[in-house]
Amino acid sequence: RSSKLRNTLQRAAVLNDLKHRSDHPTAEMVYKTVKNDIPNISLATVYRNLRGLTRDEEIISFTQNGKEHFDGNTLPHVHLCCKSCGRIEDLMLTKESFEKMDFPEDFLVRNIVVEGLCKDCRQKLRTSEASDIADVSDIEEIEAGETEKRAVNE
Repeated sequence: RSSKLRNTLQRAAVLNDLKHRSDHPTAEMVYKTVKNDIPNISLATVYRNLRGLTRDEEIISFTQNGKEHFDGNTLPHVHLCCKSCGRIEDLMLTKESFEKMDFPEDFLVRNIVVEGLCKDCRQKLRTSEASDIADVSDIEEIEAGETEKRAVNE
């Protein structure tokens, strides 16, 4: 049996949904959107199509904060994931910057996930007296590392 999924209306709808959004949805989020166009689609059908599209490398999947997320953008990029609020943003890479990462030649990189704290959560941490995000000194260390990294890359 071919690893390619049959090109069904459901598969096309799931893929189209992912190609036209940038919020890195979960399967349930895709289901809610696709159900508007195909009212009789089941969540199981959405999951099956997401698994097949991921296997066939037409989409990317990754787990963040205990939930599987999907991305229709398969160009080389980094997922910046905030461990506090759950925000996921894309950082697009040039071919040159991707090659500078110097991965082993025998290792095919499909996805890069970077976890940290977004600007908004760092600001909330600074302004709150008691926080369960992280200790302020941790944030200062992270930012010091970012400054050093920028200086090296410039």
